[in-house]
Amino acid sequence: MRRDDDVEIPSMTLDQDEVSERRQKSDVPKTRPTPSPAKPAHAPAVVHKKQSLFGIYLLLFLILVFSAAAGFWLWQQNQQLRNELYGAKSEIENLDHQLLAADVSANEQGQTVEQTLKTHESEIRKLWGVSYDRNRKTIAENSDAVDLLKQQIKTLKSDLSTQAKRIAYQDDAFSDLEAAYNKLLPTVAEMDGLTKELSTQVKSQSDKIQQQSVQLTRVDENLNEQKGATQALALSIESVSQELSRLQNQLNTVEEKASTSNASDLTQVQQTLKQQQEAIQSSDAFRSQVNAEIIRLRKQINQLMLEQQLNAQ
Repeated sequence: MRRDDDVEIPSMTLDQDEVSERRQKSDVPKTRPTPSPAKPAHAPAVVHKKQSLFGIYLLLFLILVFSAAAGFWLWQQNQQLRNELYGAKSEIENLDHQLLAADVSANEQGQTVEQTLKTHESEIRKLWGVSYDRNRKTIAENSDAVDLLKQQIKTLKSDLSTQAKRIAYQDDAFSDLEAAYNKLLPTVAEMDGLTKELSTQVKSQSDKIQQQSVQLTRVDENLNEQKGATQALALSIESVSQELSRLQNQLNTVEEKASTSNASDLTQVQQTLKQQQEAIQSSDAFRSQVNAEIIRLRKQINQLMLEQQLNAQ
């Protein structure tokens, strides 16, 4: 409450009504009371005391003092509230300034983060472009080499399967020839004994010769069924031996060629596959490094965003 505020203070003067009432009372003549017959004539007169206004003045003074004390107390409270209001206004202004400063700082940090992200993105693109340009030719060459190796492997597999079939076929033929030769050995010995006996016993041995001829015919048929090898055996044992030696030499030559070609081709294929695997591993290592760098940048971005949110709060 201000000091110049209006305070209702009771007036210490008499009102106009009270003044007029007092005048009317003073104008009325005072009548003496009739003496009572019981009292003697020399009785003293009754003295009327005038009412004192001290109590009223004291009450008015106390009211005035209390009113002044209440007004002073209200004025102090008003001053205190006004000071608190001014302090609150100053704090609000300070908070406004802090918010403006925080907003400006957040905008600057956002621009800095955005510029950093652009820089990192350009660097990543440069690294990716350099690595891609550097490894593109190698990857294309490796792809062509892999395709060529696949074709060579398919060709080798087909050649190996063909050679395996030929070897198996030759093994079967050799086994058949060996079995036929073993069968012909006792037959030849028997034929030698029969030729000696035929010189003296032609007629008696005619049936036996016919039987032997039938057996020889059967043997010839079996030999014809075994891809013509029996005809050579029928002509001479020597030719059969030569054929067997020739087949053995061919088999050895085929085995040597198969072992030599398989070893060299497999070595070349293994070396090429090893080179391809090393190139793939290097590409995977570079890719893992790039992914780790991207993850680290994302963590930094998240940390900056959290700091910005905390500053805004």
